[in-house]
Amino acid sequence: MNENYDVIVLGTGLTECILSGLLAGEGKRVLHMDRNEFYGGESASLNLSQIYRKFRDGVAAPESYGRDRDYAIDLIPKFMMANGAFVRMVRLLTTVWRTVFE
Repeated sequence: MNENYDVIVLGTGLTECILSGLLAGEGKRVLHMDRNEFYGGESASLNLSQIYRKFRDGVAAPESYGRDRDYAIDLIPKFMMANGAFVRMVRLLTTVWRTVFE
């Protein structure tokens, strides 16, 4: 590993990731680190085990909750435009799902 860097960026939130990318794009040698086991800073999405480690340290998630990979829990709320393309697609897929499987 190279031990000489022009910039060290601590944290993997949106601002840090953009800054790191811009600096690397300018040819700077960037070391980008985070103290957490996940990336994304305050806006990360965590699986079930990560949520339990963060908020209930020492307590394991019950097996009855299912697989870790079935969870992506946002640390901060996310908002979607009420009439955006994504919401229209979700409405369409929900209608198709109900029509086919219910």
